[in-house]
Amino acid sequence: MKAAALVIADAEGLDVRVQGEPLLVHAVRGVLDAGCVDHLRIVVPKREVGSYESIVRAVPGTGKQCRVLPCDGSRAESIRLAFESLPGGLDVILICDASRAFVPPPVIRAVADTVSQGAATVIPVLPVTDTVKLVNSHEVIIATEDRARLRTVQAPFGCTPESLHEMCTRGVDPLTEPPETVHTIAGHQNGIRITTPFDVAVVSALLSEEQA
Repeated sequence: MKAAALVIADAEGLDVRVQGEPLLVHAVRGVLDAGCVDHLRIVVPKREVGSYESIVRAVPGTGKQCRVLPCDGSRAESIRLAFESLPGGLDVILICDASRAFVPPPVIRAVADTVSQGAATVIPVLPVTDTVKLVNSHEVIIATEDRARLRTVQAPFGCTPESLHEMCTRGVDPLTEPPETVHTIAGHQNGIRITTPFDVAVVSALLSEEQA
């Protein structure tokens, strides 16, 4: 299996430190520790190229296989540019969200393996545990959704190069608009998206509990 990972680092605050290191370091290390990635592309805002590249290069293992690419377009455009920078002959593409910096490496590896085993697209998910209500245009509850069929979507999104080419042609961001038919695997509680101080506190507590 030959795989590439596109790490989309377009969110604010990826230099925020958790357990002494920036979120971007954790995200890149997690991808490398999955042990299945041959090529790594990290897409960052143009204004952050210098600082983010310094952060990335501090992670052991980011050698010739890794490139930091600037992009100030949409996320779909960032994914397209990163995809076009890859060599041919790949079997699996992983689209990672740097804001989900603590996705465990075994989950990343499982996504890649599932694509390698024949799934055109795959994404990790978690069951919905909250009660979900439907409301009308007046914000009045009209029904209770059956949560047994609901899932929250995480990352990475895994796919074949052919599937990603088709999505790029349509200008689709698979992290926010996955195709209608996507295979799912079990996600992990640590795969939350970290964008606020509250999120940082939550993931720090989860990590501390694991390390206790």
